[in-house]
Amino acid sequence: MMTLNRILTAINNKWIRLLNVRVTMIFVFVCFNQLVQAAPIVILVNDANGQPLNQAIVEVIRPNSSINAMAVSSEPVVMDQVNKRFVPDLILIQQGQSIVFPNSDNIRHHVYSFSKAKTFELKLYAGEPKKPIKFETNGVVIVGCNIHDSMIGSIYVTKQTAMMTDDKGKVRLDFDPMIDKVSIWHPLQKNNPEQRKIIDLKDYQLAEDKEAYIISIDINEPLPRDTFRDTFRDTD
Repeated sequence: MMTLNRILTAINNKWIRLLNVRVTMIFVFVCFNQLVQAAPIVILVNDANGQPLNQAIVEVIRPNSSINAMAVSSEPVVMDQVNKRFVPDLILIQQGQSIVFPNSDNIRHHVYSFSKAKTFELKLYAGEPKKPIKFETNGVVIVGCNIHDSMIGSIYVTKQTAMMTDDKGKVRLDFDPMIDKVSIWHPLQKNNPEQRKIIDLKDYQLAEDKEAYIISIDINEPLPRDTFRDTFRDTD
């Protein structure tokens, strides 16, 4: 016959095994839940006619801005000037990065911006400017030439994770749609060219295939503008 101590030991061992099983199950559930939350989220950006919109920029907006802070490259990005055009005419950079504006034309340009996120001026020059321009503020910067009004460029300065849509209007980003928001912006959008559309995906439904969120933006036709300031005309 088992002694009382042996009976108590057997009972304790049984409870310990059960407790270990429960702890293991909780740990697996938490890990699985974290993996689900960290799974890539697909966003499709369309125009008002339902056509995929290339070169829309989607940025993740997290409640805690210190999450996933990335190191900023010290190497400046290049926005060249070729045949009276900015090349490329759209750049996505991190907050704190710099851009250099070389002039590869055989005529002089006067590059400037009066955008809220960055106001600067590079007076009439040829070749390489003296130094790059640093962009410290999250937002959209519209760039023009004071001599050639048809020259317009756009710079998106991201604070956190951001991507530009491909030719299918698609981006794939890691974030939690139940906590984080996203902003959507496009250089041809009809509203204020510096205003980003803030999206709370809790208010949106997944597409029928359950694989992506679909966001629509009204855009203008890519017609030549008469002047740089026409970009801001009739906007809030």
